[in-house]
Amino acid sequence: MGILDLFKGLFKEKKVEEIVIEKLAFSDVGGWIENKIKENELKEKEIISVIRNKIKKNSNELNQKTKILGDFDVESKKVEDRLKSVVNESRKKYIEFLEIFIADLNNIEKEKLEEFISYVNKVFLDFNKKSHMNYQKTTILIGKEAGGVKDSLKDFSKELGGVFDENKKIVDSFKKTFLIKSKLTLILSIDRTLEKIGETIPDLNEEIKGKEEESKNFSEEIEKIKKSPDYLERLRTQKKIEFLKEELKNDIFGLKQTLDFKALANFYHSFEREMNVIKEYKEDFRQAFQKDSGKNILGLLDEAKLNDETTSQKVNLIRTKLEKTSTYEKEIKEDETKGLYPKIKEVKLEIDGLKIEKVKEEKRQEKLKIGQEEMMDSLKKELGGMNVEVISSEQISQISREDGCSKK
Repeated sequence: MGILDLFKGLFKEKKVEEIVIEKLAFSDVGGWIENKIKENELKEKEIISVIRNKIKKNSNELNQKTKILGDFDVESKKVEDRLKSVVNESRKKYIEFLEIFIADLNNIEKEKLEEFISYVNKVFLDFNKKSHMNYQKTTILIGKEAGGVKDSLKDFSKELGGVFDENKKIVDSFKKTFLIKSKLTLILSIDRTLEKIGETIPDLNEEIKGKEEESKNFSEEIEKIKKSPDYLERLRTQKKIEFLKEELKNDIFGLKQTLDFKALANFYHSFEREMNVIKEYKEDFRQAFQKDSGKNILGLLDEAKLNDETTSQKVNLIRTKLEKTSTYEKEIKEDETKGLYPKIKEVKLEIDGLKIEKVKEEKRQEKLKIGQEEMMDSLKKELGGMNVEVISSEQISQISREDGCSKK
């Protein structure tokens, strides 16, 4: 049987205490907690000291009664030797368990009251469990002396249980205080995080603003370039090139339509090199013509006597336009806006990234605020259980003014 079990069903009439509500500003809660912990620690040391003294006193009494039990002359009993042997062996083991029990209680190293009480209770439970059978067998021939030990154990248990019962408030206070401290620590931690987020969001806004200004400057620079004489001249040249390329496309297509590839193939069917040229022109006339300016196909036409003045004129016209296009392309200046568009794209991607980061921080901020409010409500509830009310600074000031008026 454990110490706490001995007190099940025991009721003590308690004095009704007047409840005084202590009012604190939130900023004072941390100091109040630390003072409460120190106060509890002092009480804890005092209680543990009282318990150790009681253990020492009761241990001495148990040692005396254990000696009486050990000195009892079993041999004087007129019973069978086998029974005497059983009782002697049981007594020996029972005394050994008693000695271990007393030693365990006197050598407790726990410094926290809750752990101390729990360990004492465990020692009692272990002893009762292990020694029960040996006690029962011992009482067969040594009832009075063994009963004296048991009575001492009961008194010992009851005395310690009384101390434990009287000081349960300290254990409960410790638990509540440390719970309040952990919640306060979390609230303050959230506060610091919110403060950092509060600094981060304006920084992100400034960075976004700066990037938007940068993008705007690039766009303005592009517009400025587009209005410059050089850029306008470049556009005119570009249009000429595009116009010439469109004409070339039509001219080359027209030339291809006038050529008799079948007749050429029949003429050169036995010549591999010539057939390769014919095939190349037939498959992609435009590319083949631009590659050699029509030189190879004209040579084949001349040799096969399939060339005429119209074909030659068309070829020459195409050559002229190709040369003109090449000249324009060499003269055209580089587009100064070309390098600015990737920069604008890059800046816009950075802006998008910053905006996403800002949204994340705002959501995180909102979530933390909700969590902090819930934690604050929980903290106030825990403090309320210890007769402490958290009030605002304005309420504190009001109370101070009222106290000042009442003193006058």
